[in-house]
Amino acid sequence: MTTQQLEITVSDHQPAVVVVLRGELDIATGDSLRSVIRKLVHQGRAKIVVDASDLRFCDSCGLEALLDARDDIEKAAGCLRLTGVHGVLRIVLEATRLRGTFSIDGTPVEAVAAMVVTDSHDVSMV
Repeated sequence: MTTQQLEITVSDHQPAVVVVLRGELDIATGDSLRSVIRKLVHQGRAKIVVDASDLRFCDSCGLEALLDARDDIEKAAGCLRLTGVHGVLRIVLEATRLRGTFSIDGTPVEAVAAMVVTDSHDVSMV
């Protein structure tokens, strides 16, 4: 999916879906991210990695879209992990003291692996 300033690519990496953001996440593009996440959750795909490696810009409205995504995923008993957090997104997360609100990994591979480990711990605790 492409908007004027944001390209969103979705790929399946069982057990998770990786959503790659390229461009700018802001007031003009936040609804695009919300729409993609809600569609995935509706399809039963609630383990989602958002890769921000190619994100050039994120403002408070973009951060709000990420928070909404996290809320939608958590309501579906899923898990959201961010990767590639850098630049303006990192600054916005730190300035708002919301960095700890998200699970953050270096790469999508690390995030998916963390979800696999979490799944195996959940099964072994039953």
